[in-house]
Amino acid sequence: MNDSDFLKKLGLKLKILRSLKGVSQDDIANELNIDKSYYSKVERGLTNATVTYLKHLADYLKVELSELVDFNIKL
Repeated sequence: MNDSDFLKKLGLKLKILRSLKGVSQDDIANELNIDKSYYSKVERGLTNATVTYLKHLADYLKVELSELVDFNIKL
């Protein structure tokens, strides 16, 4: 899997988890004190987030960090 495909899969996983939790991009941006446009780019697979940022997202979404990058887990 190339980097672009990985980022797109990660973004889709974030979008699905966010939707399952019933929170908006605004909710995440406000809670993590980040710009909504940055989060949107991560979710669309357009930017590469740091591990620390992904840890904060995982904590907010109440999932393990490893779950964000495991694309074999069924939701």
